[in-house]
Amino acid sequence: MNKYRYRSVSTTTLAIIIIVVVIVVVVAGVAAYYATKKPVTTTFTTTTSVPTTTTTTSIVPTTVTTTFTTTTSVPTTTAPPYILIGTLYASTGSFASSSMPEYEGLQTWAKWINQSGGIYVAQYGKKIPVKIIAYNDESDPTTAQSLYNELVTVDHVNVLVADFGSVLTAPAVSYANASHILLWDITGTSYAFFTNNPYVILTSLPASPYFVLYIAPFLHSLNITKVAVIYAANDFNAYQDYFEGMFFKQYGITAVLNESFPTSTSDFSSYIAAIESTKPQAVIEFGYPSNDIPFLNQVASSKVCFPFVLTNFPGQLLPNFISSVGANMNGTFTLAYPPLVSYKPTYGPNLTEFEKLWNSTYPGVAPNFLSIAGFNAGLIIGLAIQDAGTLNQTAIKAAVLNDISGKVVTIDGLFNITQYGMQVGETPLPSQVWVYPNGTTNVVLLWPPNEATGKAVYPAPCPP
Repeated sequence: MNKYRYRSVSTTTLAIIIIVVVIVVVVAGVAAYYATKKPVTTTFTTTTSVPTTTTTTSIVPTTVTTTFTTTTSVPTTTAPPYILIGTLYASTGSFASSSMPEYEGLQTWAKWINQSGGIYVAQYGKKIPVKIIAYNDESDPTTAQSLYNELVTVDHVNVLVADFGSVLTAPAVSYANASHILLWDITGTSYAFFTNNPYVILTSLPASPYFVLYIAPFLHSLNITKVAVIYAANDFNAYQDYFEGMFFKQYGITAVLNESFPTSTSDFSSYIAAIESTKPQAVIEFGYPSNDIPFLNQVASSKVCFPFVLTNFPGQLLPNFISSVGANMNGTFTLAYPPLVSYKPTYGPNLTEFEKLWNSTYPGVAPNFLSIAGFNAGLIIGLAIQDAGTLNQTAIKAAVLNDISGKVVTIDGLFNITQYGMQVGETPLPSQVWVYPNGTTNVVLLWPPNEATGKAVYPAPCPP
């Protein structure tokens, strides 16, 4: 037998051993705590696993590390005279009718925030007013590419904001990704923008799959199983079509026709004839306003009576469609946004307060959704800077993900993004538009049921 196996231990020796063990456990616990503690301004947590990129200054999700280029890399106690907001607008070209109200909404936000002295930035211990620097891209993506670069490299803006829609946002996304600049995307919803790209935040519209989320279940509720779909051949509309096709399968809906058209299309006569030949129960046209307007007018003039027609933009730009389409859209369907839908904000003005502010700046011009979208982008930008307490872009992105996303409701609804900036809140509602002989209109919200303000009239009445 081993003579050391049962050797006793003295009381003093045992006490020393216990003390050593306790000290080791405590030290290990403290070390573990500090090893896993995440700085609030530099990290966020995600459950999505993606490839890791090695960097220096970073936002650190569970499996993503991202470098940001920033114009405020050296902290200082001397506050800049302004927070510079750089953006583009299109006063001419095919996107002007959408770009201008969005830009004017951003300007309205700047006026609103500056009335209270600007955005409070803790790093400087004071409020700093905002100043917008903007250039006209004339609806041209190539021009936009050059101007986005100028805003960053020449004007040294603190915040880069995209122009309207996916077509004019695309060059900004490419530039931001290549240059590691945080981009605030107001209405560019292409799904491709948010694939492994941590340099973009979609503020005011849901990305493609959430944009069309409610259409299929709504059609299913009307027992519609055969649908004809045409869509403009660009990222925005093509992804709408792609994800809608996936949702159709879930609800047993068949696309009896699915065809693209050039985004520049204004003559839809051949497409309308092709649709009519399939005898669909519903027709969906995914396009921009420059497509929706002639399509609706030409359906009416053709005297073809489709039982259901849905287009994108009456729900965003109703005043424009009242003047350009009028009774030709009576009984048609769309996707409704504020101001047709009203939310109770937890931050920023409510709809009535916004309309008062808008009218004081643009009297006689009714605000539309894109006015609200531009204003909403400013709300999120301002809140993010205030929460971060700095103009450092890494900290601003972390503030959005940690403290704002999923927790803030504005006049545009619940702001809720993924780690790659894809908006999954703010979902539009299927609705039906009624235009009365006296010129007044009514938009009835139809889906989901808990948001409905009435019932669908299906089949819809034939065009006048």
